[in-house]
Amino acid sequence: MLSNASEPTEAGSGRSRADTACTDAAFTPVRLGLVLLVILAVAFPGVILGTRVLVYRDAGVLAYPFAWFQQASFWRGELPLWNPLSHCGVPFLAQWGTNLYPLALIYLLGPLPWSLGYFNLAHLVLAGLGMHWLARQWVGSRFAATVAGVAYVVSGVMFSCHIWPNYVAALGWMPWVVGGVQRGWREGGRWLVFGAGLGGLQMLCGVPELILFTWVVLGVLWLGDLRTPGPARAGMAARFPGMVLLVAGLAAVQLLPFVDLLWHSQRDTGFGTSKWAMPLWGWGNLLVPLLHYAQTPQGPWFQTGQEFLTSYYLGAGVLVLAVWAVCRVRCRQVGLLAGLAGLGLILALGERGWVFGWIREAIPLVGVARYPIKFVLLTAFAAPLLAAWAVRELQTRQPAAAGLRGLRIVGGVALGGMAAILWAARQYPMEYDRWDTTAWNALGRAGLLAATLALAPLLARPVRPRRRMLAHAGLLAVLAIDGLTHVPLPAPTLPVSALAPGLWQRDADLPPPRHGQSRALITPEAERRLLHSGVRDPLADYLGKRLAEWSNLNLLDQVPKVNGAATLQLREQKQVEQLIYGPTHRASAGLLDFLAVSHVSSPDNPAAWVLRTNPGDSALATCGQQPVFANADDTLQALTVGEFNPRRVVYLPPEARPAISVTHPTRCAIVASNYSFQRLDLEVVAEEASLVVIAQTHYHPWQATVDGQRAPLWRANHAFQALEVPAGRHRVRLVYRDVRLLQGGLLTALTLVVCAALGWRSRSAPS
Repeated sequence: MLSNASEPTEAGSGRSRADTACTDAAFTPVRLGLVLLVILAVAFPGVILGTRVLVYRDAGVLAYPFAWFQQASFWRGELPLWNPLSHCGVPFLAQWGTNLYPLALIYLLGPLPWSLGYFNLAHLVLAGLGMHWLARQWVGSRFAATVAGVAYVVSGVMFSCHIWPNYVAALGWMPWVVGGVQRGWREGGRWLVFGAGLGGLQMLCGVPELILFTWVVLGVLWLGDLRTPGPARAGMAARFPGMVLLVAGLAAVQLLPFVDLLWHSQRDTGFGTSKWAMPLWGWGNLLVPLLHYAQTPQGPWFQTGQEFLTSYYLGAGVLVLAVWAVCRVRCRQVGLLAGLAGLGLILALGERGWVFGWIREAIPLVGVARYPIKFVLLTAFAAPLLAAWAVRELQTRQPAAAGLRGLRIVGGVALGGMAAILWAARQYPMEYDRWDTTAWNALGRAGLLAATLALAPLLARPVRPRRRMLAHAGLLAVLAIDGLTHVPLPAPTLPVSALAPGLWQRDADLPPPRHGQSRALITPEAERRLLHSGVRDPLADYLGKRLAEWSNLNLLDQVPKVNGAATLQLREQKQVEQLIYGPTHRASAGLLDFLAVSHVSSPDNPAAWVLRTNPGDSALATCGQQPVFANADDTLQALTVGEFNPRRVVYLPPEARPAISVTHPTRCAIVASNYSFQRLDLEVVAEEASLVVIAQTHYHPWQATVDGQRAPLWRANHAFQALEVPAGRHRVRLVYRDVRLLQGGLLTALTLVVCAALGWRSRSAPS
């Protein structure tokens, strides 16, 4: 409460409240959208104009090639079910990303690469508007909601996620889902359908951790609402599980193929590690963004020992306002947000924070997800909402001198913390620290925090509306500048010409491998050199990686290769790949012959290619081998020995023995072949029953026919394909048919019908 000495007169208080309400009404969602567009234009002018594109790290080597591959398939009129160019063949559409996300049409219909940049920027605006909508529901102040929206968009976490379109999309929908689903279980009717629709859209973005975090927030909110006595509690208890089922049904078209692939993938409950956890001193980066950061040769900075997120700085002003709200405001939502923010920071420490280890031990499924630093995404979601509560408190409650003194104390502690962190960084430097740069950057944060503390008390003082509006605008500008400048080059760009497809065909000396004929192999040494590239010019570095066909860049040139960068790989194929890229490098020449490797990285230059010495006749499909029946371990061992001859023998699992009549090498020839991305047609002539072996990853959606009749397709050489043909001339066809996709599509269609019926019922029901 205000003291009598500082309390305005009744008339003055009424005018102040009216002026504050008038000022607050100016901060509409439309104006916030314009503000966000200005911020993004300042941050990414080249992306807005279509002359430059985000290509740093995964944006250029993973996200863009995937988008290009999907768009090329889209315009061919086919679903990209299978990617035959990477990992000797790997499911594509079943990977849980933005493949089946409706707004992916932005980059599928628009010209690449700039349409993918617009996809990212559109979801940043969506994120800010969603945070504004949620904060407005919770705190009731448009300006406080605007602060939350701006703080959410310009945080270090959001800028770090530019390199993953699915992360930006999922973060963009997160506040919408929280607000929509909460209203759905509270009010029912159309909000039930609307909330489920929002949840389904986020689910189709394909970021399991973020989706889990969203529903953890919703689950805690729902349990809190169930504590409220009253007749509405029974309805809320039933609506939330119903919405969960609707969301699962809407996303079934993606979830069923994904779960099937996950079951057969390299990931299991022991897959997760504490790689890329927040260091013990990592909380200091919330105040000093460049604490113990190292600069890469290409320019951007990374936290030493944690390279997943470029930054997780929330803004010093946002952090101070959030902490003050926790100390000042007493309500259930503030307590929930404070708990989530703190839990995110603790779990981000991984094993160092103890709690993460306990949770993973109690729930082994957590091991399917990687990188504990991802838990800081919870904090990045909660902090802007807490800051909104603080702004609302300043706006509408006009806190007494003690309250403002508390805000100044929190701010003073933060400024003192910055000084202490800088002193410790100077006294105990790490190998790649640049203390002068860190210090100047921290001084800038301190100045912007001081400006925040100076502007905050002006938000509700009885001053002229124009001065109050200037204080509001000034606070938004300070928060935006802090977010945009806290780390040098948070998301660097390159000219769009760097992504033009067909670079190998234009610039390389050798003709490239072609699908169905042969593959390229990046050597383990070249992989290491490319991963730790020291090329300082970002454009030269990227073009070099393109010529090396690194990561997923081979998709741009349609070059098949042995490895790739798919999130989920089929388990047995990954095990064979590890024979080449694992610590022992035990691959034999026979294995490379079987994989049809014709090109390998030059030992002198990882961006150049040489032909293999005596590679044999490269071909994806061969025939006439003698079967050898062996278990998985013995087969993997056999692939590493020098005597392995893939033209003479093929290793089959013991369960295939009763169905295979071939006992010795046979005279057989493949006289014609036709390879497309999701179908293989072969014409085989055999003097007697023979085996046909295809060096393509085995996965159960592949179906084989011989002369139109179904034929069993066996796992060959541990991870690949084989089938038996009788004597004579035969047409062999392999087709990829994903039954799980069809089943999921039917469930999604049925759920859409249910949602339409619920929406019509709520519309026609009497109010």
